[in-house]
Amino acid sequence: CTLVFLLSLVGLSLAVKLPAYVKTCSRNDPKLSECALRHGREMIPKIIPGDPSIRLPRLEPLLLERVEIHPSGNGGSINMRLVCYKCQVAGLSRASLNDIKLDLNKKHIDIRLSIPRLMVTGKYDVSGKVLVFPITGKGISNITLTDLDVNAGLDWKLIKRKRHEYSQFIRHKVTFTASGLKINLSNLFNGDKLLSDNMNMILNANWREVLQDLKPSISDTVGQIIR
Repeated sequence: CTLVFLLSLVGLSLAVKLPAYVKTCSRNDPKLSECALRHGREMIPKIIPGDPSIRLPRLEPLLLERVEIHPSGNGGSINMRLVCYKCQVAGLSRASLNDIKLDLNKKHIDIRLSIPRLMVTGKYDVSGKVLVFPITGKGISNITLTDLDVNAGLDWKLIKRKRHEYSQFIRHKVTFTASGLKINLSNLFNGDKLLSDNMNMILNANWREVLQDLKPSISDTVGQIIR
């Protein structure tokens, strides 16, 4: 909802009545992107607590019912599927909006933001292989990404309802880089502490390979978080 909410900054009507703290820019402003960036930075702290009047959920922490992370299918060494249920996402309150680029003719917006630390915790179920080692288990997961630099693009279309024109999100693409990834999965291998500790150590020692092989689905998750 965050990406879609940014459309309101440039005076594009959404199917909700906007609160007073949302300041819009004129679409004729020659520095439209700069105006949207300025107002976007002012808006982020105000939407973090959520806003029931526009059905905006609390963003710190943000609750996601289900997150799935799976291999990209490129033949990498990490071939595990992890599903997190009732996940809590912490860290969005420290996000910084770094840039906005708008193209009203193409109905496209690009944003870049940074998040110092993004932590996802919740119940998990995992199966598959890490390097040559099998992995299986159910328990509590803690997945933490550090120093995220996120690039997100959003396309929208205009629709008419009762003689009014509204903007509607149609697709998004998210890419990111991170300086670190830490994973802790409790109760792996039916609670075998030695095997569980060793697997967590392997995952964290090889975090770059884990991140690379799972990156497409992690990008989808990041998109789900900021969308």
